[in-house]
Amino acid sequence: MNSLAFWVRTAAAAAGIALLSLSAAVGAQEKTVWDGVYTEEQAVRGETTYEQECATCHLADLLGDGIAPALTGAAFDFRWSDLSVGDMFVAIRATMPQGAPASLSPNGYADIVAYMLKRNDFPAGDMELPSEEADLNMITITSAAP
Repeated sequence: MNSLAFWVRTAAAAAGIALLSLSAAVGAQEKTVWDGVYTEEQAVRGETTYEQECATCHLADLLGDGIAPALTGAAFDFRWSDLSVGDMFVAIRATMPQGAPASLSPNGYADIVAYMLKRNDFPAGDMELPSEEADLNMITITSAAP
């Protein structure tokens, strides 16, 4: 094989690999909260942590106290729709609980997010919601079921 043919084949193979990598990355970014991104067990842990750390202001029913916002229904959709779960995780970690932001473990915050997703009627799955921001950024919150 001459060197030109070798380089053409090498370039074609590299382009094919790049295309496969790009399509895999795009596919990963298309994950939504409708894909079962948390487990029931994680949401149960999140409910316990929520009751201890959040319910004082956001109330047990997640409807808020008039100052603290509701975390379900239209208020949830308005605030989080079309953002990533990572956006929500970071915002909660940076600001909550009031008076002690970032005081919970990453897993504790992920559990609370799982509980909020459950309370907003997004389905559970068989893998826990991760606590790594990069992974959470690949999950989109969308109110419309696919």
